[in-house]
Amino acid sequence: MTLLLLAMGTFLIGTDVFVIAGMLPQIGASLDVSLSAAGQLMTVFSVGYAVLGPLLAVPLGRRSPRTGLTAALVAVALGNLLCAVSGSLTTAMAGRLLVAAGASQFTPHACSLAASLAPRGRSGKALALVTTGLVMGSVVGVPCGTWAADSFGWRPTLLGLAAATAAVAVPLAAGLRGVRSERAAASPRERLAALRGPAVRMVLTVTVFAVIAEYSVLTYASAVFAGATGGDGTRLAVLLFVFGVGGLAGNAVAGAYLDRPAGRRLVLVSVTGMAVTFLAMPRLAATFPGALIAMALWGVAGWMYAAPQQHRLLRLGGPAGALAVSLNSSVIYVGAALGGATGGLLLDHVTPHRIPLPAALLCAAAALSELRLLHHDRHTEPAPTAT
Repeated sequence: MTLLLLAMGTFLIGTDVFVIAGMLPQIGASLDVSLSAAGQLMTVFSVGYAVLGPLLAVPLGRRSPRTGLTAALVAVALGNLLCAVSGSLTTAMAGRLLVAAGASQFTPHACSLAASLAPRGRSGKALALVTTGLVMGSVVGVPCGTWAADSFGWRPTLLGLAAATAAVAVPLAAGLRGVRSERAAASPRERLAALRGPAVRMVLTVTVFAVIAEYSVLTYASAVFAGATGGDGTRLAVLLFVFGVGGLAGNAVAGAYLDRPAGRRLVLVSVTGMAVTFLAMPRLAATFPGALIAMALWGVAGWMYAAPQQHRLLRLGGPAGALAVSLNSSVIYVGAALGGATGGLLLDHVTPHRIPLPAALLCAAAALSELRLLHHDRHTEPAPTAT
């Protein structure tokens, strides 16, 4: 039951991260600001998540999981409430910053707790279940939230999201009574020392290459697939939905193999699969059936590395596992911003359908970094002791 509540929490977080994008025109009109000004709500959230994630992880790590996770969800609920009742863009930004503070703490600490609560040899499946919540937030939560905002208004939708988050926080707090994390007793010095190893840096390097590659294409998906969609928004929505369904499949594959020896190769399979898909994408994107295939393959490969990266960071980080996952989340947001900027630069120099080709090179760089990391792991594993 606890794992299910953690997954419900990540589902709401996954919805909250992106649903605001579909509300921006309504928010701008309601607060009497331009669309570009309303778009700064996305920027404030992203910067807040990237900065506050590692900044708050150390002090929050000293608290019990019950206190830390409940406080994180309460912050998300209050942030949505503040944004929903805001009469100015400044107040709405303060609300989104509060949401970012809570979201940046809930996901890494939920992943850490899920792995520690799972029976021996099943931590990967538990972690994948929590990660599934994030994927479901993108696939189901965001479209439903966008529809609700269009049907009932953005303020009632955010109020509903705040109420749902609070509704999960109450049983989660009750279920975690008396639960303690193995990592909670570590001192801040021990936590920071655990992050200094080269393996943690190499894992984060793989993440940043992969994320920049993905977001350089995803940010400009409408232009990349213009030949397949003909500018039809409904067709683009179908492509993004197929991408999300592929993501669910990729995350399920990760959950099935993460606790097995083959799980060591999941990240390599993921980034290599993305490289191949991006290389084929300019041809596939010419037709709608081809674009569907490309998005499905990308979704499977692209979501296959999320849970394994968190799993290995929890292992490598030791007492700083949650902080390591938080750093990974920050790297994802920084990489997303860099990916959007990279795609924008490429758009000025190449035809849109060729943007995936440089992304393939970035995925190749991620694959090389991953091979280096696997080589490092082989040479640092302790030799089996004689019996």
